[in-house]
Amino acid sequence: MEDVVAKYVSQKVSKTRWRPVPATTLQPPEVFATGSWDNEENNISIWSVGDFEGLGLSSEYHGEPHLLCDIQHSGDVMDLQFLDQERLVAASSNGTVTIFKHHQNNETLSVSRKWEKAHHYNPSYSSASCTGIICNSPEIFTVGEDGKINLFTAERIDAVRTLGWDKSAITCIFLGNNYGIPVMFCIVFKSTEK
Repeated sequence: MEDVVAKYVSQKVSKTRWRPVPATTLQPPEVFATGSWDNEENNISIWSVGDFEGLGLSSEYHGEPHLLCDIQHSGDVMDLQFLDQERLVAASSNGTVTIFKHHQNNETLSVSRKWEKAHHYNPSYSSASCTGIICNSPEIFTVGEDGKINLFTAERIDAVRTLGWDKSAITCIFLGNNYGIPVMFCIVFKSTEK
């Protein structure tokens, strides 16, 4: 049976994502990100599980994750995906989509780009949760409770494209094939009011 390493982090963690490693690397990933939810102050955190150098293929690692850096996040972290080696995209319960940049030289996080109310209800413009994201660098697809699919790129201030369905909450998204076509699952709620 494999050993499990647990660490108390004093917050509710909603998402955990490993930072991708280059295809030429034979080592497992060492760095991961977490996002919190339902706290007074939510955070995006970057963690490291240590150094695997010196371990053979049959060796086991028994280290404990340690916090490299964190940054405050507005709203609950609904989803979290790495865009590339140094950029991380977070979906918020307040409808905002944010790109964070991990500065590995001094272990800090900063906001690289933010789309406020990327998901919102029309015509009131009140925020709707951004429930899912998927990254296929340089593209970022987002879905939300407003029934919209947005396509963003880190270089543009506005959405490249938005598709929407009336009164259908979209809960997640994934890339279904090599052509980058988003496929989503949705839950449709019908009003029984007359």
